[in-house]
Amino acid sequence: MRSPLVLLAIAAGCYQPTVATGLPCAENGACPSGLDCRAGTCELPSGTGDAPIDVMVDATIDACPAATCSGDDIVGCGAPVMCATGCSTAGGAHCRELVPSNGVTTTLLTGVTANVSGNDWNFDTDSGEIKKGNQTLRNPGVGVIAGIGFHVVGGMAVFSARSFVVGTFDDFDADGDNTLVLYAATTITVRGSVDVGSVSSTGGPGGSDASAVSTGLDCRGRTGRFFSAGFGEGGGGGGGLTAGGNGAASNQPSPTGLGGTLCTALPTTIPLRGGAGGAHGGDSSSNAGGGGGGAVALVAMQSISVTGDVGAPGAGGQSGAGPAPSGDGGGGGGGGGAVFLEAPFVTISGALTANGGGGAAPFTGDGARGSRGSATAAAGGTYTGPGGTASGGRGGTGSLSPGNGDTYTQDDGLLPPAVIITRGGGGGGAAGRIEVKSLSRTTSGATLSPAPVYSDATMQ
Repeated sequence: MRSPLVLLAIAAGCYQPTVATGLPCAENGACPSGLDCRAGTCELPSGTGDAPIDVMVDATIDACPAATCSGDDIVGCGAPVMCATGCSTAGGAHCRELVPSNGVTTTLLTGVTANVSGNDWNFDTDSGEIKKGNQTLRNPGVGVIAGIGFHVVGGMAVFSARSFVVGTFDDFDADGDNTLVLYAATTITVRGSVDVGSVSSTGGPGGSDASAVSTGLDCRGRTGRFFSAGFGEGGGGGGGLTAGGNGAASNQPSPTGLGGTLCTALPTTIPLRGGAGGAHGGDSSSNAGGGGGGAVALVAMQSISVTGDVGAPGAGGQSGAGPAPSGDGGGGGGGGGAVFLEAPFVTISGALTANGGGGAAPFTGDGARGSRGSATAAAGGTYTGPGGTASGGRGGTGSLSPGNGDTYTQDDGLLPPAVIITRGGGGGGAAGRIEVKSLSRTTSGATLSPAPVYSDATMQ
């Protein structure tokens, strides 16, 4: 019985003239030429694990001019070789390989040797540094450093390595203006968490910050007005798949704290861009909107497995801190960012999320934020006190549109004439986008929110 091993770029002139590693051995323990069966999987022989991937040439088949395709098999050079990705004769018989999208090219894999795993690594998408506290995995700089490549391509920070493994208790995250791309010559495995979301008013990598002054023309929420002490509108939530939620009114008609518009440009998976920030409520810097979620792409030449979480959530808006009237209106929630997976074979039993953050309550006095985007709708912050209860709008999930903020009314309790205070909560941020691009995929048991777009990977 032949094992369905993926043999990539067997013919001369293809990117990766080597068999794939990490796939199961045949029942009799056999592996393709150049690999050994170790612990049940086909791996490079001992002592070659750090060799550049472009020097492991299957000379036997390369030197065989009779090689051709018979269905999905390469035949004519000894025992047939089964191509799980299909066989192509363009440029010589070979197993088809992935052609990445978004401007990512296989030249970015030249010279990479590292298998990146372990620790809670932080990826700086501006400098190329990878570190955790005082421990550095890769120093800043363009090119290949410590076996890991770094290049900025069209606003994307592409970190390339032989493979990436996020352990069960590990958390990979990122900072910077560029979106994050993890690009593997072989496989990407996520058992823990890859998080590019926002946790404050600063957007995640490739996402926009919360807006202190905005008309909503860039999909960010619009800023709520402040009239006087005790009269502040909520800020609008960031837009995405839908418009963001509206901030609630104060004591004036036609509130200005409207949600950001439905975004046709942000966030997206192709090109890879993050989400839109929410807007500040009126008045003061302590009631800031939430930052837009960042954007992340996992691209692997062989396969991607996600049993953990990959997320790009928007942050919740912030409520006023300090004594009233500081920060009367609540901040709007940030819109969700973007998650993009691309590989010939993708298996997801964990979670992919890119949802919006909740808007802040009208006023709490403690600077509390609405909930960060999650697999379910993020709750808006809640005020309970004199004047009743009022909340910020919930974050959007794609199937559930973001909510609008509430207004509460309160007698100021001072001597007559009484002043009726009205404060508005922030609107919720809209959901972002998810796309999975592959030859085949399995999503049994997965949590996918918002619902992803599926497309076919390009192979050659």
